[in-house]
Amino acid sequence: MEKQNVTAKPAQNTLAGTGVERARCWQVRDCGGKPAAKPLYAVDGWFFTQRLSGIQRYATEVLAELDKIAPPGALEVVIPEGAPQPVYENLKVVVYGKQNGLWEQRDFPRYLKKAGRRWLCMCNVIPLHAYGSAGIAVWHDVCYRARPDFYRDPRGRASAAWHRLQYRAMARQACGIVTVSEFSKSEIVKYYKVDPGRITVIGNAWQHMQRIQADPEVFAGKGKWPALHKGQYYFSMANLLKNKNFPWVLRAAKNAPREIFAIAGGGSLQSQAEELGLANLPNVVYLGYVTDGEAKTLMANCKAFLFPTLYEGFGIPPLEAVACGAPRVLVSDTPCMREIYGPCAGYIDLAVNHGDVNRITPPAAAPAELLAKYSWAESARRLAGLLF
Repeated sequence: MEKQNVTAKPAQNTLAGTGVERARCWQVRDCGGKPAAKPLYAVDGWFFTQRLSGIQRYATEVLAELDKIAPPGALEVVIPEGAPQPVYENLKVVVYGKQNGLWEQRDFPRYLKKAGRRWLCMCNVIPLHAYGSAGIAVWHDVCYRARPDFYRDPRGRASAAWHRLQYRAMARQACGIVTVSEFSKSEIVKYYKVDPGRITVIGNAWQHMQRIQADPEVFAGKGKWPALHKGQYYFSMANLLKNKNFPWVLRAAKNAPREIFAIAGGGSLQSQAEELGLANLPNVVYLGYVTDGEAKTLMANCKAFLFPTLYEGFGIPPLEAVACGAPRVLVSDTPCMREIYGPCAGYIDLAVNHGDVNRITPPAAAPAELLAKYSWAESARRLAGLLF
């Protein structure tokens, strides 16, 4: 969705408690709890070179909020030469090493050794050989381990092998582990026998959606997509990852020919629809890639936002949809989705519902009640408690 803008700081949010956290006197401490004279942690900033998706969003937003409460210079963000450089008031940005595919496993560890820092890695990857340095890993999920059936092609198998290697390394090497939900914590414990006491749950949030301006042209005049009318379409954001369960939406469209289904996403969604024998459904509108402003407008004006995921560590898109004003979010009935969305979502029992929007357990509470539960500022405060 949103293109990454690292030269401007995120807009100030107005959540209750923000001022209190700014007033707190955070102090850098060594491993014995005594005040330290220099930063102990350096952030792996490789994600600034990557396309902004869920885990990069987490790192970007948490660091932006952490910058508001951290002691000046108490935390470093290390990036390679040529990477987009973030602007902070209190976090220190260090440029070190060349931008190449080996940076996280070669240059970043060299910096850690040179500067005497521990690592803070926020995107599921840690330096495998960090010269004796330990650190904190943000481990978002264990999908590659829990659902190997999602990764059958050569590229998928290679990616799964790399990430499972990382999972084992995080379980063994990290002095602290952060994950995004109690469900994800239970999965880490289940598959990697990590002591639950080593794992802290610090979730995602939604305030970044406040910075996006809705696109008024989506429904102006005949609109960009004339088949779409306010409040009369189901909206989903799809890709070809197996866990996103794109085929469910197509089957739902086939089974409800009088309903309109708007699907955002690029790549070869229509080609996959052909492979499934579900191409050319007259009530499906393929939107292609949409801008942030278009996505916000589409979320705000849909009949419901669909998220029939098979596996998530958190599952942020429905929360973003609620933040934009979606009247309903309909998600799969899994332990993770139940934890995150509680009574504020409708639930799809994928064991028996293979594509029917009329067989979904309706929400028992207003979706907007979710918003008070999640805050990037609170997530940053909790991470600061581990660092300072």
